[in-house]
Amino acid sequence: MQTNPLIAGAAVAVMILGVIGVAAITGVLPGTTWHKQDGTPLADTAMSAQPVNCALCGTVESIRTVEVWDEAAGALGGGLAGAAMAKGGSTTSLGAVAPSGEVETSVKKRYAHRVTVRMDDGSYRTVSLSSPPALAVGDKVRVVEGKLVRA
Repeated sequence: MQTNPLIAGAAVAVMILGVIGVAAITGVLPGTTWHKQDGTPLADTAMSAQPVNCALCGTVESIRTVEVWDEAAGALGGGLAGAAMAKGGSTTSLGAVAPSGEVETSVKKRYAHRVTVRMDDGSYRTVSLSSPPALAVGDKVRVVEGKLVRA
């Protein structure tokens, strides 16, 4: 059986173009090195051992403890405040007047721990934690869903 000359010519052309394409991508042909968007050659990035930046990674810059005041007026206070707002009024007190004439207040003080992280892209994120973190300034972390994970 004889091979059609058109098929043989097409096969040779595909092989030649394939060899030229591989040479261009690997940088063997002069002036044809492919680059990534950041300007680094594509062939060099596969062999380099540079750490990869991730969008969630950063370094702890500061840890502060702050006082937070929670205002919870209770069922009676919430009901009266809601009734006043529904009538177009406003409530400015921290509590409500109980039937006995006393003011019901319930203000609780707690502490929050604010951790500021400098992200690898240069931005800053602050995460608020209810318990003291087991981290120190300078630790590498990842911010995942509002929580800090040691990297």
